[in-house]
Amino acid sequence: MKIYFIACPYSDPDSNVVEMRFQECTKVAAELALKGIATYSQITITHPINQYLATQNKKVAWSSIDMAFLDRCDGLIVLTLPGWEKSGGVAAEIQFMKDKGLPVWTYDEFITQ
Repeated sequence: MKIYFIACPYSDPDSNVVEMRFQECTKVAAELALKGIATYSQITITHPINQYLATQNKKVAWSSIDMAFLDRCDGLIVLTLPGWEKSGGVAAEIQFMKDKGLPVWTYDEFITQ
């Protein structure tokens, strides 16, 4: 079974934007799971960890951890939420997959293929 990494912007000075991004990413991961599509939803997993660590004034540098998961995936699904084109993390994930010759889709492209 193929596994797809879900990429979307996350960080923002506005905590409401961060929460909206978490909710949207989790919703997409749930919808794909209902269709039997295996995904790694980075934001769904890391957001609760970030919230827990914030209570202890700690923070994780996620990029190398995310890349380890991305390296095991067969394709990338990009959620084009507001701000996605400015996200350094999303850009790095797209480039990583392109460098490996693996497919990159927007969510809309992925669900209509």
